[in-house]
Amino acid sequence: MITLGARLEACASLVRKGKVPADVGTDHAYLPIWLIQNGIAEKAYASDINEEPIKTAKNNIERYGLSDKIIAFTADGLQNTPYDDVDDIIIAGMGGDNIAEILSSADWLKNYRYRLILQPMSRASKLREFLYKNGFVIIYEKAVCEAGRVYTVICSEYSDQPTEYNEFDIFAGKLDCKDKYATLLLKKQAGILRSIAEGYGAKGNLSEKKRMSDLADDIDQYAMGGKQGDKRKECL
Repeated sequence: MITLGARLEACASLVRKGKVPADVGTDHAYLPIWLIQNGIAEKAYASDINEEPIKTAKNNIERYGLSDKIIAFTADGLQNTPYDDVDDIIIAGMGGDNIAEILSSADWLKNYRYRLILQPMSRASKLREFLYKNGFVIIYEKAVCEAGRVYTVICSEYSDQPTEYNEFDIFAGKLDCKDKYATLLLKKQAGILRSIAEGYGAKGNLSEKKRMSDLADDIDQYAMGGKQGDKRKECL
């Protein structure tokens, strides 16, 4: 049986039972193999932009006797993904801006059918901003720790209703301040915003410095169990 690290395990936990997942940037195909082995899915797709990872993926799929259940192929992002046969799209292990670029090339994702399970290695704020701007809602977000680093996993679905959001939503997301790993991520984000604020200050842009500093304070306060900035609910 395949075992997964914390990042992929968190992604796997968000795949809906009985749906057909597509693992984009699959590398070794461990995630789709795990989903089949654990009865979450009966069929899955695995793609990667490079030939070598797909060769490895196909070898692993054959090794576990799942060649009739997992279809592995080379593709750039979501190109060639059979949108009429997949339900849950998993993109893990890339930068948030790269994930956003992949999503932007597949307009067919703007459909209630699909669930997006996204695990950015960096620049999660860019990914959240893309989702909000393009009609998606974040229904769940979880922080996980793997190999001494903390990451976020974002679960998103399409909505035809306009989503109201502000900078706090972009930089803090739906992370739960009661979770210790989320607290670490939130504090790290606040630190990044303070560095940006200092950069504005060095250029003499005091209004932007204050805006970034205030946002960092809001996120820090939320991380400590306070309020999520202006007009936010308390984290009890």
